[in-house]
Amino acid sequence: MEGFGINTNILETNIVNLSVVIGVLFVVGKDVLTSLLDERRQKIVQSLEDVEARYNEAQKKLEAANLELNTAVEKAKEIRVQSTATASQSFAVAEKRAEAEILRLEGTKTSTLAVEKQKLVRTMRELLTTGALEKAFTTLKQERSGTLLQKRLIDNLLRDVFDAKQVKPAVE
Repeated sequence: MEGFGINTNILETNIVNLSVVIGVLFVVGKDVLTSLLDERRQKIVQSLEDVEARYNEAQKKLEAANLELNTAVEKAKEIRVQSTATASQSFAVAEKRAEAEILRLEGTKTSTLAVEKQKLVRTMRELLTTGALEKAFTTLKQERSGTLLQKRLIDNLLRDVFDAKQVKPAVE
């Protein structure tokens, strides 16, 4: 058959039809498939770039966090050292205050004891003086009365002696 007509042989027509469809698909589908693959590739590349950007951002945040951690650790060490020094200074100040208070109390004790000793000595002097004066007055009274008694005895003896001699005493 020559010319244009309908081929009724299915096997031949399928091969021709398939080759025409594949050719049309290849020509038309090539652009669509290429654009789909390009879009997919661009999405994958964009996703990779986004992942890389997020990774870089995470790395920066990690570095900043590590820097803050190191700063916090250093500050904690400084605070620990300062608190230890402050505690030592506070302890030393408290110890000095306690020593000063002890010395002050000892001084107060000493002065109080000295004042009490002076009071006791004064009281003892007053008691001794009073006792000595009382004894002296008692002795004086006794001696005075004894002197008077002696004087009377002597006068009586002298009278008796002068009376016996008939001589009067010159002094009475």
